[in-house]
Amino acid sequence: MGEQPMLRGSEPVAQRPTVSRTSDISVRTTERGLPIQLKIGAGEMSRAPDDLAREILSLCQLSALRLQVARRRDLLERGFTPAVIRGLNLATEEELAKAEEAASGDDEGPPETWMTSR
Repeated sequence: MGEQPMLRGSEPVAQRPTVSRTSDISVRTTERGLPIQLKIGAGEMSRAPDDLAREILSLCQLSALRLQVARRRDLLERGFTPAVIRGLNLATEEELAKAEEAASGDDEGPPETWMTSR
């Protein structure tokens, strides 16, 4: 799954960007998914705006889940009880696994176009 962000106090010290499958879009976010850094390759700028926006939003959501799971792990290691952590509404390992699977597995073949037969 990769290296997790290092946490100190309440702020992430280092976060690897969440990158699109094509590696042309990358985002860094807060734990709640607010983008703090966004890089978009020139080739992505020709995409339909709605499609590009959906991908950016999806990457922001995945980044937030990764950070929340890292925060949850950090708090558990520090001895906080599960009840306290539950109150923070942080993502679980299971939620992250589902999101990772969806992000890497939503290739359902080429999109249907006027060139494909029905």
